[in-house]
Amino acid sequence: MAYREMAADVLLFMDSQGLDKVVLVGHSVGGKVAQMVALLEPERIEGLVVIDIAPVTYTTQEPHWRAVHDIVEVLNSVELTQSVTKRDVDLQLRDAVPDPALRAFLLTNLDVATGCWKIHLEGIAAQMEELAGFDIDPLCHSYPGDVFFIHGGQSRFVRHAYMDSIAAYFPNHMLTTIRGVGHWVHAEAPDDTAALLKRFLDR
Repeated sequence: MAYREMAADVLLFMDSQGLDKVVLVGHSVGGKVAQMVALLEPERIEGLVVIDIAPVTYTTQEPHWRAVHDIVEVLNSVELTQSVTKRDVDLQLRDAVPDPALRAFLLTNLDVATGCWKIHLEGIAAQMEELAGFDIDPLCHSYPGDVFFIHGGQSRFVRHAYMDSIAAYFPNHMLTTIRGVGHWVHAEAPDDTAALLKRFLDR
């Protein structure tokens, strides 16, 4: 799950769909993938929207990354059967994830028809250290196009300490904050997020 490899997957998908140039939008790990695509192939990206993630390496010493790490571990430990329901899993998650809105968001990854997760949780859990990083040299790679960072006001994933890194990779960036929400910005404030995306696309 190296970011260069995932960026190559996005580019292959674009090629398969006949998409020469696109606006990319990504949240969290998806935001890092989108940033990597723009840095590796800037001529293919018309614009970039990054939701609550910075082009930096996080560590489990930081509470915000530790929380994501813990959620992956909790989901990976959930007992699933072919007859499992979302309510069953919701009850299993209740102690570890007390926020009902966040649990509902996490449960969108559950396929009740098969009793399996839609995502490869074991693979994600094994690659958390890789996913925490961002291994590309800003002296060799930058993206000159428009970049819009959307930050959750209660999140710590985009901090003042990260702004130099953001500016090095993306000199033409702007940042806005949606107050009162955490890292799961689009789940906690879908209307505000959609309005900001529309404003960027209509620019």
